[in-house]
Amino acid sequence: MRITTQMLNESARKAGQPINRTSLLNYINTGNSQNPLINALNKKNNSVDMKKQENYEKLEKNADTLYKQTDIFTTEGEASIFAKAKAGGSNQEIYDNIEALVKSYNNTMKALSDASTALNDFYRDMLKEAAGDNAEALNSIGITQSKDGTLSIDSEKLKTADVDTLEKIFGASGDFVKKTVFLAERISDNAKTNTENLTNRYDSSGNIYAGNNNRYNFWG
Repeated sequence: MRITTQMLNESARKAGQPINRTSLLNYINTGNSQNPLINALNKKNNSVDMKKQENYEKLEKNADTLYKQTDIFTTEGEASIFAKAKAGGSNQEIYDNIEALVKSYNNTMKALSDASTALNDFYRDMLKEAAGDNAEALNSIGITQSKDGTLSIDSEKLKTADVDTLEKIFGASGDFVKKTVFLAERISDNAKTNTENLTNRYDSSGNIYAGNNNRYNFWG
């Protein structure tokens, strides 16, 4: 049986209770600042979206770092990190930057999981594939990939690799570097877009801004 507002009011009258003259729809449509139901819903939605925004901001930061760290290896000619090592007789700068790259790679992989969406899951698979496709070469210098796609380094084994071997794997023409720098830039751009879309969903009072239609310009 369908219960109407009139039926509820009649029952209240018979019971000697105050008659409710406001329908649920009218109640919902009243001003948000005086409506505990809407305030509660907004608070819940705001909390969820703030967590998403935090994850996207973290993802953007980590992807930016990965891009910059990988981009170090794309410089060619006499200014390249490999040319400098050959001229100076020390590979330490290369070793340090490879370790920093791996750390950034792992941080980005984790951030993609935390900000999981269809597109971010795709990017994560592509990063995992970039390392997997070069597993043999990476293994030869002490870098191994786990099942979840993250990388680990045997620093001692890495330091036994000569500069020519390192350049072949991490140089500008290397498959791993080309794929990683490409993906890192796009991951960062997408995270930035999602952060902006989530930010624009709220007005100055922290309430949902219904006029925004850009939330789903990207998958997420």
